Formats: sequence, structure tokens, C-alpha cells
Amino acid sequence: MGMGAGQFFRGALILTVAALITRVMGFVYRFFLANLIHDQGMGLFQTVSPLLSFVLTLTTLSLSTAVSKCVAEAAATEDTGFIQRVLLISFGVVTGLSAAGTLALLAAAPWLARTIFHNPDTYPLLVAMLPLIPIISIASVVRGYLQGLQHMNPLAVSVILEQTIRIGSVYWLIGFALPYGLPYAVAAAMVGSVLGELSGLLFLLWRARPLTPTGTWAVWRHVSGQRSSTRSAVRALQSIAIPVTASRLLGSFAYALEPVFVHRSLIIAGMTASMATAFYGQYAGMAAPLILLPTVVTYSLSTALVPAVSEAAAEQRTGLIRRRLSQALRISAIIGFPTSAWLYLFAEPLSEGLYHNASVAVIVKQLAPVGFLLYLQAPLASILQGLDRADLAMRNSIAGSVLRLGLIWWLASQSAYHILGVLWAVVASICFTTLLHSVSLGRLIGFPIPAMDLVKIALATFGTYAWMSYVTLWTQSPWAEILLSATLGAAVYTALLMLLGVVHPNSLVRLIRAIPRGPAA
Repeated sequence: MGMGAGQFFRGALILTVAALITRVMGFVYRFFLANLIHDQGMGLFQTVSPLLSFVLTLTTLSLSTAVSKCVAEAAATEDTGFIQRVLLISFGVVTGLSAAGTLALLAAAPWLARTIFHNPDTYPLLVAMLPLIPIISIASVVRGYLQGLQHMNPLAVSVILEQTIRIGSVYWLIGFALPYGLPYAVAAAMVGSVLGELSGLLFLLWRARPLTPTGTWAVWRHVSGQRSSTRSAVRALQSIAIPVTASRLLGSFAYALEPVFVHRSLIIAGMTASMATAFYGQYAGMAAPLILLPTVVTYSLSTALVPAVSEAAAEQRTGLIRRRLSQALRISAIIGFPTSAWLYLFAEPLSEGLYHNASVAVIVKQLAPVGFLLYLQAPLASILQGLDRADLAMRNSIAGSVLRLGLIWWLASQSAYHILGVLWAVVASICFTTLLHSVSLGRLIGFPIPAMDLVKIALATFGTYAWMSYVTLWTQSPWAEILLSATLGAAVYTALLMLLGVVHPNSLVRLIRAIPRGPAA
């Protein structure tokens, strides 16, 4: 049975609300963690975090996305046997890979601490994070299964539960471990993360059990006897998992190269090493988090899009896929247009109020105008993945990364551009990647552009921009400007959207009613 627009939007809304809650909780968590273990302890955390992310990319193989797509397609045709095989194969793969990754990291931990990190204090942290590998890997399959069935409530509850358990356990464990030294206190914080992830996994398994096709756990002995069905399940998983994993690995590699390219290029342009390092800190550590604020919404939208598009593709409903694409454009514009305008207009007070650094405003103003295109990338890539063309999403992302690094090296190394060259390279890569995604979708299903709605959203944004510019003339404090513009601006923008017919009052009522008030389904 196909999924209606109401269920699609409800799923996206549930994930968005959960993401907003956990984002706030995460901010509180980082604040009190930094006050407990200070900059040296946070430095130890940041030292091992990239290694953990890399290992998890290898052990999960992006199976969450692949399982979501395969389950959605099979559910559309009521093929429970295929769902069984997808689950069993996925659990088998992540169990084997996570066991191998955990054992390899355990054996290499002393060498990594001494030779790679040059800091013996990282050893307790490396050991403490080992349980995260199998827990997160197994949870990725369960998440993909629930996403494929469009059951978003358990996913939302699980991430809030994880963060709650993490905060409580870290606070208690660090107090217990601090007398034994900072390395053990940081390791205790990692154990708290393990407890949080474990609680989320146990909750997901509890919620997924009643939804699992009867006989899934007993069917394993029959899988080897039905090799053609098993091979088709493996091929279906590979078609998504391999391109998405390759894209993430290459993206991580490009991300690791970016500071190297920026640093070297700016030095060639005549800047000192300390100036180049300071600029990259302003760009990656201060401006980028502001620009990426709306991705809380677009990431949730992307998560809901993969199973929705996969189900529609399995039912050969191309018109519905185009409608989902048009809806993704509208939602991204509704969020992206005003956010870009707000960031551009209030770049100075945001930079002063949050970072006490006026230089960040220059970076924000360069990047804000292309915010909408950046926010659109994840939904477009998710639609390509839902159409079984994750390979195109991978190629487009790689092409954008190559362009970014090439332009950084070319433009930033010229003394006439230096810092601006870096920012122009980032802007160009964002535009290029989004364009490639759009062209790819246009060739597959067409690219319907809701032109009238986009014009109306732009008009509402312009009206809100003018209103915010006028109101904030009477404020002196950066925080007053930020809070006043955000609250009044949101109210004015919503009113203009309703006045122009982009959003109807009934739609807002339905969205409010869509927020779950009882136990997760």
C-alpha cells in the first residue's frame, strides 16, 4: 500500500522535532562536558573521533540507507521473504565487520596511541570506544528497517533516549573517574556515550520486534537453499551501500585534505601560518555551523525521502516521485530562503554575540546567499538513492569535492584573492554539485520546478528581510538583534507565507496534530 503525503510529511516532521530536541540537548552536553574535562580533555576526544567515524563508515557500509530502500520496495509489493533476506544478510555483514573492526582496533590501540597520536593518554579512550562499533553498526540496520517501513516515531524516541542516557551517565561517571586522572575521566565520558547508544539500540530492537516478518529469525537455515533470492537481495543492497559508502569515504578524504589545501594556498599567497590557521578555524569552526543550521530540517526530510521514493518507484508511480521532488524543493526553499537572508543580514551581530569575532561575519556573508542550494543537496541525493542511482549521487559529490579543492589551490594561492578565493571555491562547489544532482534527476524523471511557489517564498523572504532591517534599527545589543529578528521575523514570515497562499492555516494545524503525543508506534 502506498504512502500518502500526510504520512510522508508526518515522518519528516517527527524526525525534525527529534533532531531539534537532540541538537539543543547536544549543545547542553558539550557545554557541561567542556567545563568538566576542559580544553585538554576535549582535545583528547577530538583526537580519536575521526578514527571512530572512519571505522564506523567501514563497518556500517551505509546499510541503513540500503536497508531502508530495499525494505520500502519490498513492503510496497508485500514481499516479506525479501525483507527477511535483506535483514539477515545485513545483520550478518555488520556483525562480521564490526567484530573484525573491534578486534583490529583493540590490537592496534597501543600502537595508535604511541605512534599515530603521539599521546599515551589516548589509549584508555581508544579502548573505551570499542563497544560503540558493534552497537552503532547493528543499530544502523534496525534504523534502516524502521525507516523503510515508514515508522519514524521509534527513531525519534531512540535518539532522544540516547542523548538523555548519555548526559546523565557521563555526568555521573566523570565525577567518579576524575580522581584517577584526566585520561580516565575522558574514557568515562566515552563509556557514557556507549551506554547512550546501547539504550537506543535496545529500544529500537524492542520496537522493531513486533514489526518483523514472522519467521525472520528462523529463516536463516533456509537462505543458503534459495541462492537466487539471496543473490538478488545482496545485489539490491550493494547497489546502494557501495556507492554511498564510497562517497562518504571519499568525502571524508576530501574533507581531511581541505585544511591542508587551504593552509598551503594561503601561505603561498603571503599569509603567515598562524593567520591561515586562524582563518580556517573561523571558516570551519565558527561560520560553517551557522550556515549548516537548517540541515536539521533537510536531513530529516532526506531520511524520509529514501523510503518514500523507493516505494513509489517500486509501484512505478513516476508522478508521485515528481511530486515528492517538488515538495522537497518547496520545503528547502521555505527553510533556506529566510535562513540565508537572516544570516546575511545579521552576520555581524551573530559573529559578535556568539564568537566575539567580527571576521566571521565576512565568511558568513559570502556563504549565506547559496544556502538554499546547499540545503537542497541532501534531499536531491536521497531521491537519487531512492531511484537506485546512488552511483550518480556519488559521482556528483566527488566532482564537487574535486572542483572545490582545485579552485582552492588556484584562487586562494593568489595574493589578490587569498581568503576570498577559498570562499569562492566553496560557493562554486556547492552550486556545481547541486546542479549535477538536478541534471541527473532531470534525465531520470524530469525536474518539476514549482516556479510560482518559489517566487512567493522569495517575496515573503524579501518582506521579512525589510521588516527585520527596520525593527532592529532600534536595538543596541547583538543578542537583542538576534532574538528580536528571529522571533518577530519568524512570525512575519509565516504570516506572509499564509497571505500569499504558500502555506495554508489548515496545513499548520495538520502539522501540529502530526506530532506524536503517545507511545511511539
